[in-house]
Amino acid sequence: MPSIKVRGWRLVIIPGDHEPRHVHARYGAAGAAQAVFCLNEDGTVTLRAANRKLTRRQTREAEALVTEHMTELKELWKNYCR
Repeated sequence: MPSIKVRGWRLVIIPGDHEPRHVHARYGAAGAAQAVFCLNEDGTVTLRAANRKLTRRQTREAEALVTEHMTELKELWKNYCR
């Protein structure tokens, strides 16, 4: 799967995934801790869902990473989900 690996996180775009444009932020070896963020047109990120395996701090960290890598993530979405 197309992804960006950074600081223990995998920011994953699932090929052929549904709208709205979003990214799965997975943490840990198995990626069981996960949050999903929408990649908004205005350059903002919106938390869509997070499982209980993530702390609030980890969720904020994931949001910051998704925001930081927004350009690359939008390009991955464009290449794999259209």
